Amino acid sequence: QEKFSPVKYFSIDRVFRNESLDATHLAEFHQVEGVVADRGLTLGHLMGILRQFFTKLGITQLRFKPAYNPYTEPSMEVFSYHKGLKKWVEVGNSGVFRP
Repeated sequence: QEKFSPVKYFSIDRVFRNESLDATHLAEFHQVEGVVADRGLTLGHLMGILRQFFTKLGITQLRFKPAYNPYTEPSMEVFSYHKGLKKWVEVGNSGVFRP
């Protein structure tokens, strides 16, 4: 008998990367990572979780774009419209772990 309980894990931490600096790329930023595990979850569930997360941050204009990530399939990037820059900027990346 397999025992399984749905789980949600999240992490927020400061990270650094070697980037050419511009209005949308900084060398230091805060990164949020999360894993939600349950049976029967779909890409639609993931999009709903991301929309809810960003809405709570006050970010409501979102677009989702298919992307490649080596450990998830399907994968997608999340974009939001930045009024100051007058363009869509990437605010996240996500995907569904393969079974």
